[in-house]
Amino acid sequence: MASTPLVFNQSNHSAGNPVPLVFGADGGAPPQQQYMVRAVGRITLGMRGAVRLATVQRLVAVGRITGLRGTVAMVWNVNVSRPSVAQITDSTQQAQPLRAAVQGVWQQSQRTHNAVAQIWQDAQHVSQQVRSLWQQAQPLRGMGQDTMQNAAPVRAATTSNYQQALRLHTAVRTAMQDALALRAATLAGFEQAQRLRAALQNRMQQGMPTAGHWLTSFSYGLPVRIDLQGRYQETTKPGPGVWLWPLQPPKPQPCYVPGLPAALVFDQAYAPGLPAALVFRCPCKTPDPQPSPHYVIPLLPAYMQVHQLTAHLLPSMEPVVLTDVALAADDDGYGWSLMANGPEHLMDQLAPVAGLPTRVQVVLNGMAFVFAITSTARSRSFARHRVAVQGVSVTAMLGTPYMPQQSWLSSAPATAQQLAVQALEFTGVGLDWQIADWLVPAGAWSFQGTPLQAVLRVAESVGAVVRSHPTAEQLIIAPRYPVLPWQWADAVPDVQMPAAVIATDELRPEPRADYNAIYVTGGSVGGVQGHVVRSASARNQLAPSVQDDLITHADAARMRGQWALAASGNKLLHTISMPVLTGGTNPGIVRPGQLLEVADTDGTWRGLVRGVNVSAALPKVRQQLTVERVAA
Repeated sequence: MASTPLVFNQSNHSAGNPVPLVFGADGGAPPQQQYMVRAVGRITLGMRGAVRLATVQRLVAVGRITGLRGTVAMVWNVNVSRPSVAQITDSTQQAQPLRAAVQGVWQQSQRTHNAVAQIWQDAQHVSQQVRSLWQQAQPLRGMGQDTMQNAAPVRAATTSNYQQALRLHTAVRTAMQDALALRAATLAGFEQAQRLRAALQNRMQQGMPTAGHWLTSFSYGLPVRIDLQGRYQETTKPGPGVWLWPLQPPKPQPCYVPGLPAALVFDQAYAPGLPAALVFRCPCKTPDPQPSPHYVIPLLPAYMQVHQLTAHLLPSMEPVVLTDVALAADDDGYGWSLMANGPEHLMDQLAPVAGLPTRVQVVLNGMAFVFAITSTARSRSFARHRVAVQGVSVTAMLGTPYMPQQSWLSSAPATAQQLAVQALEFTGVGLDWQIADWLVPAGAWSFQGTPLQAVLRVAESVGAVVRSHPTAEQLIIAPRYPVLPWQWADAVPDVQMPAAVIATDELRPEPRADYNAIYVTGGSVGGVQGHVVRSASARNQLAPSVQDDLITHADAARMRGQWALAASGNKLLHTISMPVLTGGTNPGIVRPGQLLEVADTDGTWRGLVRGVNVSAALPKVRQQLTVERVAA
């Protein structure tokens, strides 16, 4: 008895007998004739034994089949691409239960937050350890004194040897003279021990950034959970179905590249021998996007901002009550400054610990600043007691009176950046070098002072500015003019804003001599001489020459000369008062060194921000910018 394979592409959910079988309903073109076979009886699946693979064929029956009785042999055709179709369908349906798992992980992050707070509280014990190590530095001085006292028996022994050496009187005198050099060497070793004391102190100060590292690593745990969800979707069991290959989108037409040699036909007369520049461009290529400003303040009918100001004591994160907060920074200094008022209990809360100032974190509209409190002055009047608080950036700990003066001398060739890093060694303060580096030969660098003064001296040699990071213990060596004034028109501004956002402004002319050339000379040890001129100028206005011992390379002479010429010429000092706008493309607090573009009522102008002063007396917050402009 011959068997006919029956292939079903849809499941039949109807119950009961008889079951109608329809041949030819495959979703394609309708056949010429369709016949329905009504089976009476029970259909059993012959799935015993080996599975026989058969190709899918379309059955066309001619006539009418009636009274079908017996057993129908069924064949399961598995010659289809089931895994591909089922992977798309089943993975989409099974993705819904994962949403509850994501919510559960988010709830667990609240309990983890207490662990982070506990780690932050453990930093208090580190502060006590710093105090103990600072107090232990005192006995080291006594050890140096004991070493000098132990030299007394040596003198007695020398005296006894001198009496026994009467016959070699001249030789004994020579040996006594050699002992002076050994004593000087001992003194030199005692001076180097001061750097070891600083190393013990500063290593404990480096422990504070570790807490920030753990906080950052905790936030990276979220993407890992997303990867686990993706792997779970790949393990779904594929179901039956047919997968169709997706259509490939047409590729863009490539640009035409002529073959060589190419015959060029000119429609106008061309004189042979003249240079001709042939430029081939691709019309299908998308032009490169024009760079846009980093921050853009849009033109709006009204500007609204809800300000938030908080202050906490570090590292305990104890709240500090501050009012009338003022933050300031400019290119003539090296860091940020803080001036604020508060209640009378701040005298005890912000008191120095073990001779070191306390640290306070001030957050204004999400922008954080860390200050070392240097002064707390109490004032009393009728029914009013308050404390005036003053602070500076934490990099002020590199200067007096917190760090002793040291001597630096370059005994080997080193770059200027290496000299600055050497001054910050064992202090825990990092360095962000943003200017060109140059080589300084041995013997050209000699300085005595604090580490902060040493870094300022290196930056001063080429006219660079020194800034402090708002929160981290880091010094930034930045160019005085990131973009030269005669190139401001072609540069991309950092902040772009309309004149409508300016509350008040003041424009003051500042006449300066106009120079276009200058001579920059180095010192006697490896110094170079450079003649820096402004391009496309007459070079007839010579500025006073500049001499510095660290001008030992052409790059150093170029930076010192070009920034001196950029500062010359008639300038305009524009003082702008505007609100502090955050969120979106708003810049928040405008920082010194940023190039500002203002669409004013009489035309668009650009200028370089030299200083900023923020006054926060909630609910009102204003920032006052000092902008350097070029007079027309």
